Amino acid sequence: MNETTPNLQEIQNLAVAHLFGRKAQEVVLVDLRGRSGLCDWFVVATCQSEPQLDAILTGVRRDLRKAGHSALCAEAGKGARWGVLDYGDILIHVLLAEAREYYALERLWKDAPQIECLPENYPLPEKEAKEEEEILPLSEEEWT
Repeated sequence: MNETTPNLQEIQNLAVAHLFGRKAQEVVLVDLRGRSGLCDWFVVATCQSEPQLDAILTGVRRDLRKAGHSALCAEAGKGARWGVLDYGDILIHVLLAEAREYYALERLWKDAPQIECLPENYPLPEKEAKEEEEILPLSEEEWT
């Protein structure tokens, strides 16, 4: 795939907007097209605590599902320092700050183009920005 398809672009933009909307920090897009057989893009974000990690993953997954994009898989668990949402050609990684520093995904893919995202460039869709709902943790069945 040479260019980001509209569906991939939509998932990517919504994911970043919802990550920022849920207080994720240091969001970076890593362009893996032509470099990896696993996926085309990583979205990498930092969070500050395990409860925030769970809230971000749960919220982003539900927000994207509401927009018509279901995750193929979600990986995280109790005591996790890193969670992943798999959307096929896009993997969303949310890591605690110390885990992000330790695993250094951006350094592992240092030859891949990387885009540092800014919250002001990824606003939540207006309808969703106005809605507020209680976010309950995903059940064990929803994570797999």
